[in-house]
Amino acid sequence: MYSPKHTLAGVLFTELSPEKSMPDSRPETLYWTVHPLLQESRFKSTLLIAIISILSVAVAFSFEGSGWGFLTFAVLTAAMSRYFLPTRYTLNNQGITISHLGSRHLPWAGFQRAVPQPDGVFLSPFTSPHRLDVFRGCFIRFRDNQNEVLNVVRNHIPPNAS
Repeated sequence: MYSPKHTLAGVLFTELSPEKSMPDSRPETLYWTVHPLLQESRFKSTLLIAIISILSVAVAFSFEGSGWGFLTFAVLTAAMSRYFLPTRYTLNNQGITISHLGSRHLPWAGFQRAVPQPDGVFLSPFTSPHRLDVFRGCFIRFRDNQNEVLNVVRNHIPPNAS
């Protein structure tokens, strides 16, 4: 039995069990971490921090209270937590696990459609575009692993739905 090897984020590792030694029946696990604050350009990250800070100071002055400024800073920072904090993705035969300020597991059976985007893939529980996609769907960001992620998703989303 091979033990899984994982080095840097964005690596595909495969676990082999004695019962399943055929190459086609190997369960694949894809694991990577996305941290936009560190991966995007410094200009973009600095600009975002500057905008949040300037808005917070403006609110503090306009409402004549530093508490409102701190509240504005906290709310805007929390709203941008996917940008400021890392998100870990794990794709395997059971589904998708997304870890960001907590962890949630989404089984493949809950998705009917995959829509590739330039920076990720959107998974939807609906077979055609729906107004609830934004609320019920799941966006998975790539990190130099677009082909691997799309291959795993295509293996688990029904082919007639994508």
